[in-house]
Amino acid sequence: MKEDTMFDLLLDLLHGRNAPSGDDDALPGAELVVLQGDTEVFRAALARHARRDTDEPAVIWIRPLAVPCRDPGTQLPVFDPDIVRRRALHVTSVAADDGQLMLDLATGERAIIQSATAEQLAVLQDWDTWMATLPETDQADLDALDHD
Repeated sequence: MKEDTMFDLLLDLLHGRNAPSGDDDALPGAELVVLQGDTEVFRAALARHARRDTDEPAVIWIRPLAVPCRDPGTQLPVFDPDIVRRRALHVTSVAADDGQLMLDLATGERAIIQSATAEQLAVLQDWDTWMATLPETDQADLDALDHD
């Protein structure tokens, strides 16, 4: 699969394009599932941004999302940027399968980026709400995925 095609599919997944419409009000998005062999070792919603590394074309930067805490006064979600840091996927091969991206990683693990399930959509919706409360400069810094 060509890099441009792979990255376009990744962006489509992150932004919920071409996702089946659900009955809820949550905007579709994506989740990351990491497998070691047949065992799932990690699952998280993905923020709606990604970046290809300019120096290492086989590296994709993403932001997996941990479950947020709630502001005690407003009950709005709050994410800690030190916890939801950008992560690099060092990809050795990629394939598309039924709207999913299957990434073989340099670590020997397999990463699957797919449409988010209900639990991960809730986290993603909380992220979207939290991002909307930030100044535009902070939003742009998080979206850039170029530093922690």
